[in-house]
Amino acid sequence: MRVVSDRPQMPLSLLLRSGLLTLGIWALAPLQSTAQGIDLAPLQALHSGLKNCEGDACKSISDSLSRALMDLLDAADPSAEITEPGFMAAVGSSDGQLKVFTWNWAQPNRTSSYGGLVAFRRLGSDIMAYTNLYDASSADAPNARGAVQAQDWHGALYYDMVPDPVDKDTWMLLGWDDGDALVTRKVIEPIQVRGRGVRFGAPTLIGTMGMARRWVLEYADAVQVSLRYQQEKKGKDGHPQRIVFDHLAPSEPHLTGIAAYYGPDMTFDAFVPGKKANSPWELVPNSTSIHALPADRPFVDPRPRNRRRNAP
Repeated sequence: MRVVSDRPQMPLSLLLRSGLLTLGIWALAPLQSTAQGIDLAPLQALHSGLKNCEGDACKSISDSLSRALMDLLDAADPSAEITEPGFMAAVGSSDGQLKVFTWNWAQPNRTSSYGGLVAFRRLGSDIMAYTNLYDASSADAPNARGAVQAQDWHGALYYDMVPDPVDKDTWMLLGWDDGDALVTRKVIEPIQVRGRGVRFGAPTLIGTMGMARRWVLEYADAVQVSLRYQQEKKGKDGHPQRIVFDHLAPSEPHLTGIAAYYGPDMTFDAFVPGKKANSPWELVPNSTSIHALPADRPFVDPRPRNRRRNAP
């Protein structure tokens, strides 16, 4: 059984008649799924249409991609893991309840538009609930203190998912946001599944200014910033489970407050689970440094001017 929220309305047949898609591309990409994994590779041809589209055609292709994902997931084993697609971002919870797919396409003004799909199935249930995601522009930074419904989602490509230790229906998404010609962003985005649907942003992070519903790192477009999850490590050099990231600072003191001049200062901060029971993640400044991994998961940067590989 399928439940859909904000489902794309333009049917595939209309896309074919309009010329936005060709039957040949669709026919060459049968959807596949096995108990061992969900193979998204057949969707790559459809996704490639986002590289050269314009205006409403991009949104229509994105909507069609969401529908194709729904069909694939309906036929999949609920416990199947996602096979790394490479051309879009895809993350899932270890228990198979939640899967989040996101993709983007470039705009002429050096921003990005985003599309996505959230799929949620409670353990033991045969009902899959889908929520379609769309964000027209990456120009504006998300509000660190606001919770939003899916229709007001601030787009990002999510490359990791961390379960919240307190609320079993809350997960922390780690993502990359294109920003614009001057800034790029990394974000810790809590996602919750409630009776009324999917919600982004939750009071799960205690930072320097008190409670935050998401954590946004905004920095100069030319630099690289790390944001990643680390499991608990025991021993002399051990640490609790944590979400660790570069501490950002301006290149000169008089540039304080201007994100386009911010970058890593070679120190690291981290969020760790609160020490008290049922408490939010707490910010720990000056955490032990982390080492860059040569194979850090890259984001999908559609901008031809600079195909950077920005380490998570």
